[in-house]
Amino acid sequence: MNGVQQPLPFDSARAILYGQFLYAAYNMYESAPNNATPPPVALPTDYKFVAWIQMRDFIITETNWVFYGLLAQCISKPNEYVLAIRGTEDLTEWWDDLTSAVSVPLSGFGDVAYGFQRIYETLRVIHYAPPKMPGTRYSARSLESAGSFARQIAAAIRATLGEEAAPPSPATSIEVTVHSLGAALATLYVAENSQSTEFTTPLICTFASPRVGDFIFKTEFDNLGITSWRIVNELDVVPKLPFIGYFHVEKEEAYNSGSSVDWTLACWHALNTYLHLIDSSQPLSSECSWPQNLAATSSLSSGRRSANARLRQTEKNIALSVPSEHGATINVTIKVS
Repeated sequence: MNGVQQPLPFDSARAILYGQFLYAAYNMYESAPNNATPPPVALPTDYKFVAWIQMRDFIITETNWVFYGLLAQCISKPNEYVLAIRGTEDLTEWWDDLTSAVSVPLSGFGDVAYGFQRIYETLRVIHYAPPKMPGTRYSARSLESAGSFARQIAAAIRATLGEEAAPPSPATSIEVTVHSLGAALATLYVAENSQSTEFTTPLICTFASPRVGDFIFKTEFDNLGITSWRIVNELDVVPKLPFIGYFHVEKEEAYNSGSSVDWTLACWHALNTYLHLIDSSQPLSSECSWPQNLAATSSLSSGRRSANARLRQTEKNIALSVPSEHGATINVTIKVS
């Protein structure tokens, strides 16, 4: 079982570093939304790109493969890796990925949200090989034949270390950083990988994670002994989902954007809002910044009034997916007032 004898205290500078890997994943996606293997971008210093993470969205119809994250290797410490999985690209897309309170069992971990588990089962790893000569193209190789997502990650590490015929060194570790939907998927990954002895997952840092499983899942996950930083903006709606029967894993690091960020669902949820709350030197999106010419008190009051007006008008159709034995897809409209 994975484990750290004593979970590490929250480190804001380290959390900001993990956010940079997520920015890289978002930038790769935005540079070529229809390309499941977009060209790698610059990563934080001392890290190199190792693999693409792809998934299929099944909620309405099964989509083509979509780029969702990356695996990176530390150059100076080759046995250390970072797995970064982005969230949905905008809040509207998030609602399309939201699943119902229908749950399914996860071996050894109680029950988890069916939709998250089904999306997780679509994840695949595409190993990256850099160009062999200047002017030539990089190559990409699917590792689906290795089996589950955790086994594909292990195969990518073996391929990177040049040890495809042997398991990675016991000293090999992979830290996980994720946002939004990616946080639910990565929490399932950590649970799966905990049942492997190939390498450890010493730390998971989630931004805006929804609830993933029932109380048994929460308890079993918390007992893994890994460092888990679950960073939450108290105004963000997504960490409050699914609504009933689900529980958050530890350990919450709570912030509140009420006096510093525009009162909209998208701004509350944005990754750069989360990083700004951790470190005010991190820039906000221009559309999420408070007007500069208003006093803080009047800005907050005005923001709350406009937020209330927006929320009264907010209406969202949600496609909820359930196992076939429970019936077809259910469409629900949520009105926030």
